[in-house]
Amino acid sequence: MNIHTGRYTASQHDRQSRLLWTLTAVVIINVPHFLHVPPWVTATLIAACLWRYLLEVRKRKLPSAWVRVPLVFAAFAAVLASYRGISGIEAGSALLIIMLALKLLETKQSRDLTVVTLIGWFLMFSVLLREQEMWAIPYILLGSGLALAALIQTRRAGPVLKPAILLRQTAVIMLQAAPIMIALFLLFPRIESPFWALPTAGSSARTGLSDTVNPGDISSLSQSDAIAFRVTFDGAVPPPADRYWRGPVMGYFDGRQWSWGDRGLRASTAQRSSAEEPVYTYELTLEPHGRQWLLALETPLNWSDEKAFLTLDLQLIASQSIGQRIAYQARSQPRAPSTRSELPRYLGAMKFLPQNSNPKTLQLARQLRSESVSDSDFIDKVLSKFRTEEFFYTLTPQRLGANPVDEFLFGSREGFCEHYASALAVMARAAGIPSRVVTGYLGAEQNPLADYWIVRQSDAHAWTEIWLNRRWVRVDPTAAVAPERIEYGLEEALSDADITVGRAIMGTTLISQALLSWDLVNAYWNRWVLAFGPEAQQLLLGSIGIKEPSKQHLIIFMIVALSIIIAILAWYLRVSITPVNDPVRRYYDEFCRRLQKAGLIRRPDEGPATFSSRVGQQRPDLRAEVGIITHSYLQLRYENFENNAAQTDFISRVKRFRPRQRKG
Repeated sequence: MNIHTGRYTASQHDRQSRLLWTLTAVVIINVPHFLHVPPWVTATLIAACLWRYLLEVRKRKLPSAWVRVPLVFAAFAAVLASYRGISGIEAGSALLIIMLALKLLETKQSRDLTVVTLIGWFLMFSVLLREQEMWAIPYILLGSGLALAALIQTRRAGPVLKPAILLRQTAVIMLQAAPIMIALFLLFPRIESPFWALPTAGSSARTGLSDTVNPGDISSLSQSDAIAFRVTFDGAVPPPADRYWRGPVMGYFDGRQWSWGDRGLRASTAQRSSAEEPVYTYELTLEPHGRQWLLALETPLNWSDEKAFLTLDLQLIASQSIGQRIAYQARSQPRAPSTRSELPRYLGAMKFLPQNSNPKTLQLARQLRSESVSDSDFIDKVLSKFRTEEFFYTLTPQRLGANPVDEFLFGSREGFCEHYASALAVMARAAGIPSRVVTGYLGAEQNPLADYWIVRQSDAHAWTEIWLNRRWVRVDPTAAVAPERIEYGLEEALSDADITVGRAIMGTTLISQALLSWDLVNAYWNRWVLAFGPEAQQLLLGSIGIKEPSKQHLIIFMIVALSIIIAILAWYLRVSITPVNDPVRRYYDEFCRRLQKAGLIRRPDEGPATFSSRVGQQRPDLRAEVGIITHSYLQLRYENFENNAAQTDFISRVKRFRPRQRKG
């Protein structure tokens, strides 16, 4: 501490503390990125943090440019090699983390630490480009708090603050900023979708449904409790037997695997509704799955997404891959009548079976066909076989080989919905009847805490569609083997062997209620934060009497609201920092008045330390005494230095201070 000028010189302890706060903030901010970037990126950042701190503790010089510049080029090349480019969320995040790590190796001044903190702040908010779940709230609060605390420490003119005082100041600043944040969130003109909701690598890994179906795929998926989508019905709710949510239609079979045969052909006319069947209106909030299909209750009549269209096989297709959570409204009617005749060429394709594949199944189908009087009678015979013979419905079927339908029907006789749907479709084709496998979801769980329904990946299902009487008819063979699955859900259809300890625990009342409560919080987070778009903004403002404001009106409202908030904050800060019976401030003012009488006037824009330095230059004879008084004042006033003896000494020095005006 330079007492003679009143200037502050950071001690070794202060420099280490400031660096440690910055490094802690940097590491905590980047923790979510560590789960997605290559391990060498994480290791590089941790190593750079440790290296920089050890250099500070041991008072060693920072690496020279001859070391840093090659590291920059090597890091850039490594990112380029890992991602085959530097664009995109993953590659961009990795490159920024590496640049941040290398920036640490040239931090000399507080300005450098400030830059590091600001880069870390950017990386923290870039996490929202990848993840927008509820955990983002505590993460953003913790990351913002640490970054702000590091910024306060690095920008201070005096010694570092004690942790308790620092955290209190950080919390106060964040609370003061909260009204501005809320006003910007509510009033800033919204775009159609959040700018951060970009498709990310790995989104398809969370899909659930795929564009192919192999034996065992859906049974594996059904062991996941992840949310597939949420539904809010406007009016009546369909009974369990009608809760079929239509997804990809599998039309091509290679002997083992069914594939999604999206023809991309739009239905020329909308589906007709029937006066005899109920129509269900609902809003569906779909989780990202990385492909173009939309889920809809069978059979969709109309929908709110103007760019989406219905194909000839009644798949609802979006204009682009679903890389973000979306919400849309739709109307559907189970067993809606067909409005067209199918193309003969397509019906021929729906009879295709590869040669030398599943020969036993083909032989059985031809035998049953010869005993049947019609296509419907044949299907009934196949279903009766599933119903009366020893077939088992299980989540853990045996692995099947090159002829999976043969091995299932004549060997294991145990399977999940895709096994039965595939077997029925293959046997129908062997009998010359067009058929296809449809995948989607069956069921929905109501959240009793709110008016919406949850469809999980465990509700994934596959069924068969058969061309009967010149129309496609849904035939679900699972109903013949495990009717409880249709009426009561998956849990009721499983055997005791399929009920694992984890599934049993999750099914207890206490855990189930806790999970539904947490899902309710997530649902509100999704609707009122992540999906807070133009419609939600209009709805919210309309509830307070602002009907359909234009973007210009929103900007005006936002400016007015921010002006009012800033004015209130300015008034509060002015009142809160106004000294009331503050002897330190009062005696410092007296100190300045005595210097003014000696011809040394403090300018309005001049801080105590700067004023002390100028006085020392103009009056060397006063430098020591003015420096001591100024240093004591700075400690008592700005550095939370609470010491009665120091305050008494300061007041005593000011009382004895009698500067004389320089003669001549």
